[in-house]
Amino acid sequence: MNIRAMTGLNWLLLAATVPVAAQAVAAEADELQEVTVTATRRSENLQNVASSATVFSGSDMVKLGISEPRDLAAVTPGLLAKFGPNGLATTGFYIRGVGINDFTGTVDPSVGIYVDEVYVPTPDMLNFAVFDMQRVEVLRGPQGTLYGRNSTAGAINFITAKPTHDLEGYVRAGYGSWGTTTAEGALSGPLTDQLLGRISVSGQWAPRDRGYSLNEFDGSHLGLKDDIAVRGQLQWLPSDDLNIRLAYTYGDKRDDQPLLQHIGSRNPNNPNEICGPVQAGYRSEGQCVDLLGYSEPYSNPYTGNSDLDPYLEMHTNDVAITTEWKLSHATVTSVTAYDDFASRQNQDIDASPNIGADNRTRNRVENYSEEIRLTSDDSLPLKWIAGVDYAHTQVNWFQTIDLTELAGIPTSNGANQSTRAAAAFGQLIYAFNKQWEVTGGLRYTNERRAWQGAPFVGNFGSLASAFASGAPILSQIPVPVSSPDFGTPLAYPDSMTDSKVDYQGVLKYKPTDNMMYYVSTARAFRSGGYSSAVIFSQDALAPYGPETLTSYEVGMKLTLPEAHLRFDTSAFYYDFKNFQATFVRSNEANARLQNAGTVHTRGLESSIEWFPIHGFTANVGVSLLHAEIVDSDVVLTPLNGGASSTIGGNEVPNAPHYTVNALLRYDAPLPGGYNLGLQTDAVKVGAHFVEPNNRDVLRENGYYLLNGRISFSPANGPWEVAAWGRNLTNQTYMSAAQDLIQSLGFAEVVLGQPRTWGVTVEYHF
Repeated sequence: MNIRAMTGLNWLLLAATVPVAAQAVAAEADELQEVTVTATRRSENLQNVASSATVFSGSDMVKLGISEPRDLAAVTPGLLAKFGPNGLATTGFYIRGVGINDFTGTVDPSVGIYVDEVYVPTPDMLNFAVFDMQRVEVLRGPQGTLYGRNSTAGAINFITAKPTHDLEGYVRAGYGSWGTTTAEGALSGPLTDQLLGRISVSGQWAPRDRGYSLNEFDGSHLGLKDDIAVRGQLQWLPSDDLNIRLAYTYGDKRDDQPLLQHIGSRNPNNPNEICGPVQAGYRSEGQCVDLLGYSEPYSNPYTGNSDLDPYLEMHTNDVAITTEWKLSHATVTSVTAYDDFASRQNQDIDASPNIGADNRTRNRVENYSEEIRLTSDDSLPLKWIAGVDYAHTQVNWFQTIDLTELAGIPTSNGANQSTRAAAAFGQLIYAFNKQWEVTGGLRYTNERRAWQGAPFVGNFGSLASAFASGAPILSQIPVPVSSPDFGTPLAYPDSMTDSKVDYQGVLKYKPTDNMMYYVSTARAFRSGGYSSAVIFSQDALAPYGPETLTSYEVGMKLTLPEAHLRFDTSAFYYDFKNFQATFVRSNEANARLQNAGTVHTRGLESSIEWFPIHGFTANVGVSLLHAEIVDSDVVLTPLNGGASSTIGGNEVPNAPHYTVNALLRYDAPLPGGYNLGLQTDAVKVGAHFVEPNNRDVLRENGYYLLNGRISFSPANGPWEVAAWGRNLTNQTYMSAAQDLIQSLGFAEVVLGQPRTWGVTVEYHF
């Protein structure tokens, strides 16, 4: 991909758009509203932030139907959200092609997710309900200095609506596809002169017999939803300088999951041979079977035949105390949090009526975190932030995979993992004058991970009972006689420590109040650890090391008040060392998390926000990306049995060459003082692989999703009635997959959701 050509495209887009915008603006066009964000840990106009970011207000999120974190991907340039390769229990975010595709509970995300500045430590915890929000900020690029560990790809900040001095609230109810009922509401106001309160509630309910995924094994339509989330807040204001807020969030989720799609990979006449269609890169059930001879005969992609109904339970209890104390020229901020999370999942990995890989998983996560920082005010040319943080995350993850009919054994495996991370960080911002500003930041992190786990032969209820049983450990199979480990007992490693320094440097130039250029470099890391998957060999026990991403970026932000237009663009280059990915090596039977080599990424992003006439909004975002594994020692055997080679030269998974996001919204005035709201938004995602082996059969060829919404309300009135639809063209697309083609004789695919629709009614007071 030619970066110069791509840069030229951005400037051509700007040159073509600005004159048209200026000519089309009507006298009654809306004024551009300043967007205030806290992306730099201080309140700042988004157009003055020297990095690539996208922000949505709480009202925007409601109109766009953002009810879960993954919904952001449809409206955010450069952001992709994928389910985990074993189903909907985990959510993986990818920003500019950087993310993690693992399915175990002990992995850390690559995109830092924060709710009111509290870090969410595992992908299993990213299916939370999004409701009663003030805004969300999507920050692209490594955020290691201010946001710390595991933010190599970027960060997403969810900022909830806070208690108010005036009594206010709202209720919202809806009904939609598959008998789904939704309800949401909030009540906020003063309790005393110094104490404010807010309570928010959200719920979804749907019957089990009306889902879009049909399991022919027992005739069930997998559609059950029984979700509830409650957030309560108390805000104490003992003085003008002191603000203490206590927040408690409870969540309970009990849902059916859709079936995985089955891809058989073996020749029906010779199960030792990969079938022709899979070698050629396409799915053909019947011409291809799995090792037990099963193929999926259904034309409906959401119909299958599974001996185990997929099911997911999640329970959360989160408490956070945020304190802000204003001093004469600085503010002390303390964020103290405790999160308690538990989940249970059933999933038929082999997606067949056979007991080939029936999976049952349990996970428990406890996370304590504390951050204290001191932030200067904006009155001096030199602004600064200094702080420390600490987190202790305890994960107890356990699963059983019944391989009885495929391998003759049931298996149990899991891990107890304790991670302690401590960091000190600081940032200086110096303004030479009104035009030039330089930023420098450093963060030192020390992270220690203690791990105990093993894969066992047998079906057990917990890791402790498996260890106590004395059952055989799968990875203690004989190793080659030539190996120095031959005949020796297995020695599992139990801990590792990573100490790293992250940095950021930014030079910003503002020739006018409405134009800003910047150049930046940053480095962030994600720590190493241990794969908690089923391990069949001693070689696969080696821990994976930390990954480090160094970025170089240039960008421009332009505001044209008279044209009622904003334009942002950036170009970037990543040097990504030891990137972590989950996949199957040629000599192993199962997927595991490991280091896969060095990745070089280059790309461009542009976005336009335009308000040509009163009530009309047009947004367009474009992301162009090329991410390639340039060096790797991972050896892969081709499906045709030819000579093995490394995965060097492969594309990074979930890194489409382009994505385009667009939104049009018009609030049309009607006679009688009413308003008709018309909105459509769409995303076009280019072709990409969903796993690092780059199997053509597991390549998503690209898709587009079209959404729409129409609403009716009094102008500035308290109520609204709306109808909406998502994926209106009913696109079928691949969200995630796991390559078990050579090892277990099949691949599993997670499909995106089909067309949905609904109606909502809301009232504000």
